[in-house]
Amino acid sequence: MLKKLFTAILFLALSSQISFSQNCTSCFTITPDSIQSSVYNLDASCSTPSNGFFNYAWYVDNQYYTTWFFPQIQIPFYNYGTHTISLVLLGQNCSDTSTQTITINPTCNAQFISYGVGAGAYYFYQNNPSSNTANYSWDFGDGTTQTGSSVGYHIYTSSGTYNACLTLTDTSAGGCADTVCQSVLVNINYPCIASLSQYVDNFTGFLSADGYSSQFNNQNYGFKFYLNGVLQQQGTSPTFYTQLTSTGTYSLSMVLTDSNGNNACDSTTQIVSYTGGVNNGGCTPCFNSSYFNAAYDSIMVDANCSNIPLGGSIAWNVNGVNLSNNASVQFLGFPTYGTQLIALFVKDSTGAICDSNYSFVYTYSPPCTSCLTVSQVAGSTSDYYFDGSCSSTATTGSVYSWFVNNNFITSTTNPQFIYSFTQSGTYNVCLQIADAFGGACTQTCTTVTVNTPTVTLYDISGTIYKFDNTFAYTSPGNNEAKVYLIKLMTGGQLEAIDSTTTNAFGQYTFNNKPIDDYRIKVALNTNSPDYAYNIPTYFQTGMMWYDAQVVTLFGNTYNKDIYMNYGTNSGGNGFISGNVFAGANKQRSNVDVTLILMDVTTNKPVAYSKTGANGYYSFANIPNGTYKVYGELLNRASIPENITIGAQNTFTGKNFIYNSNVIQPTNIALSVKDVVLDDKLNIVPNPATENFNLRNKNHPTTIKIFDLVGRQIATFDLKANEEKNIDCSQWTKGIYLIEEIVGSKKSTQRLLVK
Repeated sequence: MLKKLFTAILFLALSSQISFSQNCTSCFTITPDSIQSSVYNLDASCSTPSNGFFNYAWYVDNQYYTTWFFPQIQIPFYNYGTHTISLVLLGQNCSDTSTQTITINPTCNAQFISYGVGAGAYYFYQNNPSSNTANYSWDFGDGTTQTGSSVGYHIYTSSGTYNACLTLTDTSAGGCADTVCQSVLVNINYPCIASLSQYVDNFTGFLSADGYSSQFNNQNYGFKFYLNGVLQQQGTSPTFYTQLTSTGTYSLSMVLTDSNGNNACDSTTQIVSYTGGVNNGGCTPCFNSSYFNAAYDSIMVDANCSNIPLGGSIAWNVNGVNLSNNASVQFLGFPTYGTQLIALFVKDSTGAICDSNYSFVYTYSPPCTSCLTVSQVAGSTSDYYFDGSCSSTATTGSVYSWFVNNNFITSTTNPQFIYSFTQSGTYNVCLQIADAFGGACTQTCTTVTVNTPTVTLYDISGTIYKFDNTFAYTSPGNNEAKVYLIKLMTGGQLEAIDSTTTNAFGQYTFNNKPIDDYRIKVALNTNSPDYAYNIPTYFQTGMMWYDAQVVTLFGNTYNKDIYMNYGTNSGGNGFISGNVFAGANKQRSNVDVTLILMDVTTNKPVAYSKTGANGYYSFANIPNGTYKVYGELLNRASIPENITIGAQNTFTGKNFIYNSNVIQPTNIALSVKDVVLDDKLNIVPNPATENFNLRNKNHPTTIKIFDLVGRQIATFDLKANEEKNIDCSQWTKGIYLIEEIVGSKKSTQRLLVK
């Protein structure tokens, strides 16, 4: 209002002081904007004289709009009907006014969205109402209609797919009409599935739980929470909090009911472990599960709420089958519908299971069935047609996801896809389809044998991130860090097949590598200013080779960044030193051995040392406490030396010895000796998956099987020329040692279980 008043006063003042001679003409054109339909472009360039200095004052419907120094302006119109636009041209010694009218007609857009609220109930919302004079007519596709509102509401009485339509009309200012229809998939039997997640703060004993991921009737629901069988809370809140007063194991149950709490439709129970103390080093499996799509036939599970010991890992088991992919977040599809058992195991740094958790979920039949054929492209030895056209899809707009040997390749909207194999072999090809509503179809797989001379090589690269002296992540400089590329060889032997150093930006690259599984390790060189507290690290975060994350190179150029572990040696008067020897003959090692110092209290690394040319290592300035010293070498199990810094603060001669199987303190006899027998045991196949055969030669033999941390898996005797089949389907994937004992002689071979 003040702006309008100021402009009016200015106009009167100018008109009282200037004698206008009508030697200028107001003129403008009006055109609708090509991008915004509600905006009009006004151009007064046709005013004369065209090179004069003017102020352009614009009025809309006899109301002042603005004054501008340029002839062009954009004005939006939000109301339909006829509008008057005036231009007052103000120049030096002249003024003129011109007026035009425009008519804005309504535009009708009947686009809408639908939202199910359970038990066949649906809301329908018109996206952008045209005007307050528009008329809305809903047809819900089952013979029921509704008029008069931009929001539709309907309850379907039977399941099925319905064609819901909205017709929008507006008779004002010329009128318009539009009709839009869309399919609505209705399931009146709303699933009742209890899904519970929980977390315990082991320092305070505070327990929190929620059932937000449950499936229930949104119009009539309730939750009951029980602790050790005693009702703690009931009502419509899906969250529950309490304070545990003593350590121990608790049974936490949640029951889904109606709003009165009378009728229960599903329940779930979980074991809660409150150990006390801080969470570091604890072992608490925890996961949330929720439906991945509207068809309720696949599940997403998330184990990020778990507490995993340092160096530990997780493992999933679905309906009794161990998953090969043990990432913390999983998307699970099921070949059959019904009750599914999902179990989560937490393992410590030795690979032993320290706790487990499980949950039952219910899945429904998928809306479609996948079907797959694979055929060779004519004239090519490496190109193959992947064709899912034979699939029974429920809707158009389905997405086809392709997998080769359990590795995701790509997703397409076309059921036909050409894939190029880079090397010969037998491959497992799978197809997973998701329909337009997000429902996952059953997965189908087939095998194809490829014979192609083509071998394509790829690069593995990434950036190294170390901790600087402020314990912030930075990248090492040129040649500051050494990076190793490690491959699992035939027979289960790990070898560093290549190495490189970082460039000026902390980056590394391994060029022209074939498709395979690799491990990557990084260590700072001794000339690095941050060498003292950056622990050699495998991708991702593993300090021992058996904790390393495998990098699978499969038809792509990979970028793998590595974030190094760090140790916080706060300083003290403790000192530990020793030598590393190769074999029982005590030859000092000329192999680059890493020694890692772990604080037993926190189970975290404190520092590390590398052996020199004479096999010597040392740790200095260690605070009082209890520690473990580990030696780390490829393919060796690691047994630590336990040392307490206290009244005695200097420990020398803490020596380690290693053979082809283990690295450990010299005060412990080597657990597996490498004595070669003339006639070795036959192990077929190696690597093994489900089972393998042991074939003895011409002498009675005692067999012992160990894992790489020295635990005995099995022991038995074989007669001369006897063959025995061993079931390894339930063994953890990895390397095992098979020891053959004949009299006083021993021989050890490696077995890889995939």
